[in-house]
Amino acid sequence: MKNIAYLFALVFGLLLNSSCKKDSKNTGESPTHLPVNHSLEKGLVSFSINGELVPSVIDTLTNTITTTLPDGADIHKLTATFTLAANVNATVNSTAVAGSAVIDLTSQPVLTVSSPDNVRHTSFTIVLQTELQYFGVGGIMQGGTSLNKSYDFYYDQFDGSTFQAINCGPTVTTMALKWADSTFNKKPVDARDEILSSGGWWYTNHVQQYLTEHGINNAVDTLSDVAALVKQAIDNGDALILCLDMFSVPFNNFDYQHTQKFYQTDAAGWGHFLFVKGYKQTSYHFYLEIYDPYSGGNSYTSIAGSQLKGRDRYYISDDIKTATNVWWPYAIIVAPEGKSIRFSTRLKVDGLHKTIPVAGGR
Repeated sequence: MKNIAYLFALVFGLLLNSSCKKDSKNTGESPTHLPVNHSLEKGLVSFSINGELVPSVIDTLTNTITTTLPDGADIHKLTATFTLAANVNATVNSTAVAGSAVIDLTSQPVLTVSSPDNVRHTSFTIVLQTELQYFGVGGIMQGGTSLNKSYDFYYDQFDGSTFQAINCGPTVTTMALKWADSTFNKKPVDARDEILSSGGWWYTNHVQQYLTEHGINNAVDTLSDVAALVKQAIDNGDALILCLDMFSVPFNNFDYQHTQKFYQTDAAGWGHFLFVKGYKQTSYHFYLEIYDPYSGGNSYTSIAGSQLKGRDRYYISDDIKTATNVWWPYAIIVAPEGKSIRFSTRLKVDGLHKTIPVAGGR
């Protein structure tokens, strides 16, 4: 009897243990699996488009390809060339392609790379960046005018002359004269020799004096609305000269961009002259297209080549408004040679002009 009881207990224990094991498999807990990576970001090795100004940028965080083309380029029929990893297929807008494709950038086409079994895949939206956007001019272009000439009228105030560090007044005025009259052949040093030849800051009335002496009509108007005044003057074919505190204009540290200030200013009272020759209206800002004389021989990097940094700068009107309000809230309107100012309140400037502590003297 003892043996039978012992055998019964052993069998019962084995059955109970088996039951517990079965129950442990039905606890409701899901088995653990490693995550499956369905992306194929490394499937696209390189990408380029004919006519691009800088190499296209493949961004695997935003899944975009940004390509930079010149302003005015025909973006309806461009050839994209790309390199794929081994055993990778590609489509553009669901059409199979291999190595190259003709694309239309008006509609942001999508390039998708896939594994042969189509389990792994990644799509990249091809985004167009214009030349001006690459330069830092934000937003979609809505309008603008440039009073450029077929000849060069930009001067760098750092010309090796004795007073080059405080030379923005003579330099900007010489720019304005050359812009207004293609036959004008004097240089900034000639303006300095005529007015304050022993040194010192130029005043706004010195600018007007030198313009008038050389037959260029000019007048002062108020800058109560920078964008409105600049747009009206430029659309009428007149340029402008501004006098402002550059300390209030933001600095742009990106060496290849053309927006905002490209040099450091150490304190308020950093007076400066600028020549305004156009504007750009975008969905973000109203930009003044400016020649800034403070290049110091420094050139842009990348696609602008050896172009001096003071050429074709774009300053936001709100920042210009701040900088002129604290210094000289007016503008000198400059007419082309033989033309009259088409509009102006023609303010009396006596007593309004301030001493200009030009940038380099600080």
